[in-house]
Amino acid sequence: MTVYICAAAQDFSAGVKFSTGNCVASVNTKDFPALVGVECGMVLSSINGMEIREAEEEKRRWEQSPGELVLVFSGGGGEGQHDELDLSSGDDEDVAADNRLALLPQDPTGEGVFQQSNSADVLIDAARRTVPGGCILIMSDGVNPAYALTVAAEKASQTLMYVNTVKRLKTRQPLIQAGGDFVKSLQKGIWIYIEQASKSMSLLRTLVESIKEVRENKSIDIKARVFLMCEPHPHFPEALLEGAVTLRGTLRQGTGEVMLEDNLLASENRLRAMRGVVCAPADGRPEISKTNKRVKISHEVSIVPLEKNTFMELSRSAAAPIEREGGVGQGLTRTARYSFGKKEKFISLCKVKDECYAVSTSSGYVVIIDTDGLPLIHFRPHKACIWDIAFASPYDFSTACDDGASAIFNYSVVEHEVRATSVASFQQEVFAVTYVTPEDPSSIVVSGGLSATICVLHSDRQLSSFISAGMTIQALRPTQRRHVIVGGGNGTCSLIDPVTSTILEESDRHSKKVPAVASYGGVGVTGGFDKVVRLWDVRSGLRLVEERPMPEVVTAVVAHGDHIAACCGSDLFVWDVRSMSRPLALQQNAWKDLTRGLVMDNNFIVTASADGVARFWSLSSGT
Repeated sequence: MTVYICAAAQDFSAGVKFSTGNCVASVNTKDFPALVGVECGMVLSSINGMEIREAEEEKRRWEQSPGELVLVFSGGGGEGQHDELDLSSGDDEDVAADNRLALLPQDPTGEGVFQQSNSADVLIDAARRTVPGGCILIMSDGVNPAYALTVAAEKASQTLMYVNTVKRLKTRQPLIQAGGDFVKSLQKGIWIYIEQASKSMSLLRTLVESIKEVRENKSIDIKARVFLMCEPHPHFPEALLEGAVTLRGTLRQGTGEVMLEDNLLASENRLRAMRGVVCAPADGRPEISKTNKRVKISHEVSIVPLEKNTFMELSRSAAAPIEREGGVGQGLTRTARYSFGKKEKFISLCKVKDECYAVSTSSGYVVIIDTDGLPLIHFRPHKACIWDIAFASPYDFSTACDDGASAIFNYSVVEHEVRATSVASFQQEVFAVTYVTPEDPSSIVVSGGLSATICVLHSDRQLSSFISAGMTIQALRPTQRRHVIVGGGNGTCSLIDPVTSTILEESDRHSKKVPAVASYGGVGVTGGFDKVVRLWDVRSGLRLVEERPMPEVVTAVVAHGDHIAACCGSDLFVWDVRSMSRPLALQQNAWKDLTRGLVMDNNFIVTASADGVARFWSLSSGT
């Protein structure tokens, strides 16, 4: 249980006592009725949307403050309890601390939604008033405007890129990489949001150089804008103030809603404010209050409460995308690559929408990237390896996870949450998941893994049925007739009907496990550890059409139009389906380790490998 309390700062300091772990030891609700609802044993999670470290220190810090606080207490559910639908329960203390929530209350009157919409409109208006590459400076008084900015970007049909300054500093990302990201984003017309921008003047100076570069080259997109969450700093770059719009972000009294107000200043006063010098307000314009105040901001980025403790982190990745590359193979040109972190492995890959792809990682993250290798957003629906992921829309996806769960999620832009709408607990690793009808969020969802059982979750999300497969489930892909091809751990391939929950046909042509399955039109493709790629006619069963011996194990296949591609060991093969006798294109030594993630979109190919790199390939027009 989570309790939201709005109380005077002095009432909080005097009315609650804490023990270790920010646990409530006693609460005086008789003298301080605003604290009604707080109980002994509850844990203080956040104040005004900010993560807290030591509750007693926070009491001392706020005891002289005249304002009100938004306090979030999480109920003590008791140690040792485990909910099989709770994807985060049972984790150790370190992981829990690493993903602590910064919760904000909901406004039951609905008034907060109206206020938040106003804040989004303020941001959109500010973007209109500045020039391409211009800055919108958000003077943050203890709040994070990420929610309002996400809504604003959605309303304006803009892509938003998040940059967290503190995480960038911790990972020691080279500034040259950050500069490259800025240049590409400005050229693509992306909105850039830099959180806690004042923490790194070197990053801001790099931003200045990037803006200067694209303007001089006249390559900047007219939609490009930069949003900076700022605190006053004596060395704030003056160049970022040219043509900038200044806003003030505060917490709406009595709620957790962020209020954004227009505080457009004369340039000389804006510079003084950004450098922490108290100045008189310009005539007829609002005054920025507390411009020299140092505001403590949580180092975690935009973490919001999700159903069943699923965590979403809207943040910049731990490592920036690697520079665009120009590796060339036989008929293939590598155009870009992206890495999430040195220790992170990429496991699965799928298309989200045009020029947008999702990759899952070995520690439970889902990262959305574009065709230039730029990360747009990432979140963490699991805390274990996500073996497979499938998107039915940009806001609806399913996962198969090493934690024994296959889950269906919905991402709400309005509520700024990822919600688990259904979770199937297998009690053993789940390796594969798919929507029977792609691009339909209400489609039947099929999943399976180590338990040798296929789970069929029907459209109402209430009725589920099971198919005993007699083998571990390695891969699942739908056909155009709404059947599903199953790749088995013992080499058996099956075709199932999820509506009737029956096995239509089986084949044992593969002699070892089949982790690679694909379908396009009436053609099915399978690849296995027996080093063979097989083509099937799946219109009325599993009829073998052709088989192609390969030099190494096959870990991924894909079919699109007249093309078929396969990841074979460290090589990428592409064929014309009408002539499989020789490859149409080949890239040898394309990656290290093995690759399970493979997507083809017309003449564009994306791979995601266990070496932690997603690579983008262009199929030559002459092939």
